[in-house]
Amino acid sequence: MEASPVIRDPSSRQLLLQELSHTLAGALGYRELSVLRAQIVELVTVCVDRPGGLRCLVECMELLEPGSDHTVALLRLADEWHAIELLTDYDVPWLRGLLSTVDATGELRRFVAETRAAPAPPWCRTAWDLFTHLASANSHGSVPPWLPLLERLVTAVPEASLDRMREFVARLAQDWGVTDQIDAPQPEPPAPVGTAYLVIQFEKYGGDDETYIVSHWYQWASPVWQPIRGEDRHVPYGELEAAVDQVINETERRWADQAGAVTIEFVLPWQLINEPVDTWRKELQSLLPSPLTTEYPLVIRSLERIRASQWHRVWRSRWQGLASTDGGRQLIHCASRHQVDVQLKATLNRQSSVAVLVLSESPTADSDGERQLLVGLRSGVPAIVWHRNSPSTEDLCETVASMIGDQTSGRGVVELPHRAARLRQLAWSEDPEGLGQHMGHGLVILFDDPDRQPGGAASADGDRRKVSA
Repeated sequence: MEASPVIRDPSSRQLLLQELSHTLAGALGYRELSVLRAQIVELVTVCVDRPGGLRCLVECMELLEPGSDHTVALLRLADEWHAIELLTDYDVPWLRGLLSTVDATGELRRFVAETRAAPAPPWCRTAWDLFTHLASANSHGSVPPWLPLLERLVTAVPEASLDRMREFVARLAQDWGVTDQIDAPQPEPPAPVGTAYLVIQFEKYGGDDETYIVSHWYQWASPVWQPIRGEDRHVPYGELEAAVDQVINETERRWADQAGAVTIEFVLPWQLINEPVDTWRKELQSLLPSPLTTEYPLVIRSLERIRASQWHRVWRSRWQGLASTDGGRQLIHCASRHQVDVQLKATLNRQSSVAVLVLSESPTADSDGERQLLVGLRSGVPAIVWHRNSPSTEDLCETVASMIGDQTSGRGVVELPHRAARLRQLAWSEDPEGLGQHMGHGLVILFDDPDRQPGGAASADGDRRKVSA
């Protein structure tokens, strides 16, 4: 801290104290001293005596001196301080030495991102860094967020330490009273091949009125795509959510004797591509309607791409590229603001391995995001991601990267709908009113598998059918 310009400059230090008092909601009881080192000791002592005070101090310094080496080092120290205080009665030096030898893999970073609903900071390079980062998080349930991470790390530590690590985690679980909740390892999301699908499509019904043709297809889990088409209907725009509720209830009754996961896909026309279907609910006539995303993995698809067969060759090429194991490839491209049209098209053509495009903004009418979306569809990118609530592009990109994990295989891209579903469920559990800035609220995943088109491959260039009103 002594080397920090914020601390050394009296005016900046006063601003820091004002921010800190505001954050801690009260006077600090802080004495001004003439010697800088003594001043720092006084400030740290005051903060240590308050719950979460040390972390607040460092976060206020980060606000005034973002990204500096000083603040990064202090953030790490604050996390370590909290972890050591948390585990005072345990052999923390042994744990620190052990976890510092384990790399922060993409899978571990994804788990932390889903737990905290935000990407782990870039300075988290080891499992110890990830553990202390989680230890500083508030717990929203009976199981502290860092304990499932330690459970996952049991099999990641060197074999010589495996038994001791298992005993260490078991003791922690027993002392926290959550043994029954972490004994079984948490299952990975089911692979899409074992998933049932309900595909619901909206298509404008001519004229100037706001009526849509609602079509749907359904298929229980099968490696072969041969969906059954349900009855089409005419639906006014304002009644689309209710029509979807009816389709879901009909399909659930049809599958009453089945057990397994169901994914819902909305095939949307261009004018509805940003429709917030992820906020729609089921069982609307009940006393307790529930958001679809609390129960189902949910993605959108592009009706325009499905119909435009001239775009399908590049679409299939990118999708098939996911089977590659080339460790040097790039799976994700995060579009920068104003990177549109031919510039973005050329970039994607040069990076033929890209399977996920993150838009710089929501694709509202006449926006850069809308132009980026069109380029992504024409370039055959299977997955396109954006956020309606305007978080920073950097945070969104880090979240997507953490969900995909290991970029030497395409498995993370294929499982993106299921991993996004977990993030959305976490958002609803922690922020049920949707009032906060949880990344899971407003996250949009456009996910198109060219081998699984509504009505089969013959649906391209027109899939018309008579409908009943």
